[in-house]
Amino acid sequence: MEEFIEPRQQLLAQGRLVNFNEWETAERTETVGAIASRFSEYRKSGILDGVPFEGGGTKTMQFVLTPDGWRIAAVSWCDRP
Repeated sequence: MEEFIEPRQQLLAQGRLVNFNEWETAERTETVGAIASRFSEYRKSGILDGVPFEGGGTKTMQFVLTPDGWRIAAVSWCDRP
């Protein structure tokens, strides 16, 4: 988990990544009982180290229904330039 969090914290804390935006462009959600899966296409843009960038990709998120409501169980994504 630290391998995931640490580099992202540095990007934000050091101001290397600014004006970041990400938005969903297509989605599909399937629910079976207490399990739900969401499949998303997304686009993103921002400025990294002073250089503007754009890209996109695919995400999938799995949710489980708990007594306290829906909770994220897993997230996976694949970026595309």
